[in-house]
Amino acid sequence: MSDECRVCLLGLIFLSSLLTGVSGVDETHVFISSGENVRLSCNNALHDCNSTTWNYNRFRNSTAVELIGLGIKKKNTERHERLSLGSDCSLNIRNISTEDYGLYICQQWTGVNRDQQQEPDAHVFLHVLHVSSSQTEISAGLSVTLFCQLFSYTGVSCDDLIRSERIQLFWVNQTGVKLTRSDSRYQISSSSDHCIITLTTTLLNEDDNREWRCEVTQRDQVKTSVTYTVKSSAQSDSTTSVIPVNSTHSQDPSTTNTHTTKAQTNSTTAVIPVNSTHSQDPSTTNTHTTKGVSGVDETHVFISSGENVRLSCNNTLHDCTSTTWNYNRFRDSAAVELIRLGIKKKDTESHERLSLGSDCSLNIRNISTEDYGSYTCRQYVNETDACVFLHVLHGNFIIM
Repeated sequence: MSDECRVCLLGLIFLSSLLTGVSGVDETHVFISSGENVRLSCNNALHDCNSTTWNYNRFRNSTAVELIGLGIKKKNTERHERLSLGSDCSLNIRNISTEDYGLYICQQWTGVNRDQQQEPDAHVFLHVLHVSSSQTEISAGLSVTLFCQLFSYTGVSCDDLIRSERIQLFWVNQTGVKLTRSDSRYQISSSSDHCIITLTTTLLNEDDNREWRCEVTQRDQVKTSVTYTVKSSAQSDSTTSVIPVNSTHSQDPSTTNTHTTKAQTNSTTAVIPVNSTHSQDPSTTNTHTTKGVSGVDETHVFISSGENVRLSCNNTLHDCTSTTWNYNRFRDSAAVELIRLGIKKKDTESHERLSLGSDCSLNIRNISTEDYGSYTCRQYVNETDACVFLHVLHGNFIIM
């Protein structure tokens, strides 16, 4: 066989492995909206689940976390309270968050000592769709930007998903018509680096109760969607806005969208109210606070470049001598210590723009696009963390 033929044959083998999964591994892509329940099928399950183990990886090179071991749920994992094993050995996850995306692997261990792995593994890639808003106070005349992001396994880039799985994100109006850049009322921007699409528009009086929906499709089939409903602040006693999220159609976690099931065409809407602030200090920003994995307090802060921001330390004690602020731009990057035990570190690039508030909050002046990332407030007395995710809006894009 000639060298050219060998090269062609190797190329075909490599392409085949990409399309069918490595070593014949069964692969499934599941798409779900944050706040919903999901069931991840174990396609290699045996007659009972005593041999079933579920492992989880968020990153390609990260250490696997065992969620289920030989049919028994591990209680030392961060989210064990939201997990359960189905009678068909599927993994059920309640109240999905953006921290749940990643690769879930179902394995079967047989033999007298359960030490013989039966191949192939079943791989489930969980993609989580989430929508957030740049505004907390909603009224006619205001410009609002809606951010729709698909959180996917970090080992695969968004560009790869677009090419290999034909993934697309787009906005539609309440009649289901796709919004495009040609519509003068809307500014549509997208970033394939982060699988994010934004919708910017100026609200009109007739927009009250109007819906815009972000949809994710795979090979031209809708997999899941999130609906944003405009609720005017003037019609409420308190100044609030809503970030609606699709809810499931039943109480069974099996209500989800995968490669092998048809997408749901009807959806109901749930709302998450977010209180706004009215002061003129750096705390004037848009935030959304949730309880993340292991009960860690998580806050998402949205701010425009050039502004000032105050990141609250929600786990603060009576003084700040135990407070440390760390910063990570990427999930797997080394943390940079900004504040240590109440004292600002002067060897960081941004130290001149930083200050510690009397309530142990971290104040940052003149925000730039380099400031986005995760800020962690840690107390070395009670060992609890408060995580603040800072998203920076610059032009028509959000850096996150």
